[in-house]
Amino acid sequence: MATGCFVMNLLRLLPVLLLTACATRSVLVQSARHTKLGEYQLAYQVLDDAFRAQQAAGSVDAELEAAHRTARIECLRSRAQEHIFQEREGRALVDLEELRGIAPDHPDLPGLVARAKDKKAKRIVGKGDDMFVRKDFAGATQCYLEAMTVVTDLEEARVGLANVKAATARMSQRAQEEFLDAVRKLPEFRNHEVQWHAANVRFYAPERDEAKELESRAKRESAQQAVARAKECELARLFGAALREYMVAQKLVPDLPGLRESIAQMDRELQAAVLIDKAQKSMRAQQFDLAREQLGKAFELSVMARNDIGDLVQVTRKLEGEARYKAARDLEVLGKKSEALAAYEALVKDLPNGLTDEKARCDSLRVDIDGAQKAWAEAEAAEAAGDQPKALEAYIESERFYAGWKDGKARIARLRAALAPKPADPAPAATTGNGGTSGS
Repeated sequence: MATGCFVMNLLRLLPVLLLTACATRSVLVQSARHTKLGEYQLAYQVLDDAFRAQQAAGSVDAELEAAHRTARIECLRSRAQEHIFQEREGRALVDLEELRGIAPDHPDLPGLVARAKDKKAKRIVGKGDDMFVRKDFAGATQCYLEAMTVVTDLEEARVGLANVKAATARMSQRAQEEFLDAVRKLPEFRNHEVQWHAANVRFYAPERDEAKELESRAKRESAQQAVARAKECELARLFGAALREYMVAQKLVPDLPGLRESIAQMDRELQAAVLIDKAQKSMRAQQFDLAREQLGKAFELSVMARNDIGDLVQVTRKLEGEARYKAARDLEVLGKKSEALAAYEALVKDLPNGLTDEKARCDSLRVDIDGAQKAWAEAEAAEAAGDQPKALEAYIESERFYAGWKDGKARIARLRAALAPKPADPAPAATTGNGGTSGS
């Protein structure tokens, strides 16, 4: 009975086993084709996919497992060669370490590891050589030592370290000379030269902290001198020059107290100066409202030029007053006494301290206008009473006070025409009995 069950199960699994065998054969053929073309990574990928699928199913074909191992070894070797060629030695060494775990006796392993390490070490030495040329001796030394951790007896790294030692030995003496020059010039307030010598010390001997302190002190003193020059420029209203000096100080010592605030104020002073210039142009163009607006903005921005701005505001008022006085005078010359009086009165109200003779002109115009009104009232009353001669005389009096006021000229002309003597009628001609003209 048991034998029968085993046979039945075998018959049931036989199609699956045959299918698996066919699939394995197909994968092996496909992988071999990639291997023949040198496509080792593709060859391994095909086998790896099939291997993982069978592994998940719980049974791996022995032939597939052997081929998978062989393909993995070839894939790692090929990929490491490619990494070495493309200067990715670190990744190559990772692959070679994995290869060592699978096939420690692989004949190509020692040579590939040596090539990868040699290339990596020499590339690090090349970086150190670049730093050596730039006088970055600390960086160069670090690179040479790092290269020697990759290849212990690398000749290029030993030569690089020797070169650094010789260069620093020579530069130590040069650094000492530069440091002494800096110290000598510091009491003479030759701060720029002190900075230059201190920078040379740091170039030749970066480890000398006293050079950094000396350079920092010289920079601070130079910055303070620049600030002092800037203050002088401020007092002279040379805000652009002051801003440049403050920026020089900021470049030397960025954290100097009050420097940012001074730079910001100089920016505002320059903006105010531009507005003041625009306001003066607006005044010349008699755009007084615009000029006042520009001066108001300048006053808000500026601290140093506020007195000047106040003076310009007064100048604006005076110029505007003069323009308004001229307009009122033109109205007076044209005989428009009412309009001229209104203009003068508005000017007196806006400029109570007085500009010129506008108050006297107001008084004179009021006398004329009042006289004209009084005479006009008398003329209208006389005309209403039927006294045309008196009305005519009053209208003429009103016209003397205010020529062209109302329709005075028309009324004078009308009354003169009414009062003019009328021409006598001509005598009638003699006639005959039959209606004809008499003869001589």
